[in-house]
Amino acid sequence: MLFNRRLSNLFTITFITALSALTSQAVLAGWTLDSDASSLYYVTSKAASVSEVNSLGGLSGGINDDGNAGVTISLGTVDTAIEIRNERMRDIVFEVASYPLASVSLMTDVSMLKSLAAGESMSMAYEATVDLHGATQVVTLDVLVSGLKEGGLLVTLARPLIIHAAAFGLADSVEQLREIAGLPSINNNVVVDFTLQFDAD
Repeated sequence: MLFNRRLSNLFTITFITALSALTSQAVLAGWTLDSDASSLYYVTSKAASVSEVNSLGGLSGGINDDGNAGVTISLGTVDTAIEIRNERMRDIVFEVASYPLASVSLMTDVSMLKSLAAGESMSMAYEATVDLHGATQVVTLDVLVSGLKEGGLLVTLARPLIIHAAAFGLADSVEQLREIAGLPSINNNVVVDFTLQFDAD
C-alpha cells in the first residue's frame, strides 16, 4: 500500500510534468479538465499474490489552442482505503511536503481533436512527460479520444500504463514501506488507468 501511494505521486501519472504553465488561463484556452468527471487509478501488488486498487484525486489541467496538454495531480489526495496507508504514502513515498504535485504533459494536434464529432473516437499515441517526486521521465501513452457533445473530449487509456517506482527515485521509499508493513515483498511496478473528460472553453 505504501508503494501504491508512491505510484500515486508518480501518477501524479500521475500521468504528469511541470504543468504550472499549462494550468494558467492562457494555456487552458481550448479545453479544461472536468475534475468531477475524471478519475485516476493505479493497481499495486504485494506479498506475491495480493493486488489492490488505489486512486488519486485533485486532478486539474487542460489543452490549449497550440496543442499543449497537461494534467496535474495532487498527491495528497491518495486513497488506499486505509487511512494509515494514506498517511504513509503521503509522508514516506510521495513526500508531499516537498513534492505536493505530479504532472503529465504532451503535445497534441488540435485540428484532429476539433474534428471529432460527438460519439466519434480516434486512437492516438503520444510521448508524454511525467514529472514526479523531482524526477522526469518520458512514457508512451496509447489512448482513445472520443468526441462529446458541445465540443468536449473523453480520453481513456487504450493500453494499460506501467509506472516504475525506481525511475522516479521511489524504490527506497517503497522498501521502507515494505519494512514498516512487515510484508515479504512489494512490487515496484504499478499499473495505471485513467479517464479524463475535457470540456470545451
